Amino acid sequence: MSRAGYVELKHALSAVALRAVENPADAPTANALAAYARLGGGHPVPGADVARALGTTPDDVWQRLTESGLFDAAAGGDRPALAAAYAPHAAYFARQAVRLAEAVRILGEGAPPGMPDVVRRGVALFNAGLFYECHEYLEGAWRAARGQDRAFYHSLIQAAAACYHDEKGNRHGARVLASKAAEKLRAFAPAHDGIDVAALLAGLEVLCAGAASGVPRPRNRSDLPVITLAADAGA
Repeated sequence: MSRAGYVELKHALSAVALRAVENPADAPTANALAAYARLGGGHPVPGADVARALGTTPDDVWQRLTESGLFDAAAGGDRPALAAAYAPHAAYFARQAVRLAEAVRILGEGAPPGMPDVVRRGVALFNAGLFYECHEYLEGAWRAARGQDRAFYHSLIQAAAACYHDEKGNRHGARVLASKAAEKLRAFAPAHDGIDVAALLAGLEVLCAGAASGVPRPRNRSDLPVITLAADAGA
């Protein structure tokens, strides 16, 4: 199985995700990828089946899938297939595609008044489990920011990176990055930019403890912190 194919797929999916969270017009592409993934786990399925799941046409599905740049354009729309370099990593594609649709859904729910758009999008990616994509998205904002915004965005980037490493089994990296994120976040507790910072700190502490324990455990989204909105903190 090609490592290069996995890395290329990771970056290609990240690009699709960032387009989808920045531009609502790209949300249908994200939903088409997720429907395809749910039906076949990333393996070829009839375009008509995907179209029925979405309530659209096979031609529309084919257009959305090819727009993503992830599919073999020569295969035709009857039975879309991932590009040959990505096909061995169908399970990873399927997981990420479903998470992307979740990020789009979260964005559709809106955000508390006063939450900056950059934070709202970062939160959606983080809470959907798109930790690498969250890191990539917020890095641009961090580099452009000044003052406390710069420190806050950096703390969220490190929190996302900690979760990414923990999910991949890199416990040392997860623990180091979670500790660095928490160190910066404490200055913003209990809440900042619509985020319940105190709750995020508690989640990072659990992550650190688990990473330090050495006890084997499943690593998936349900094991990792989520970002609670400050408006929901007392609910």
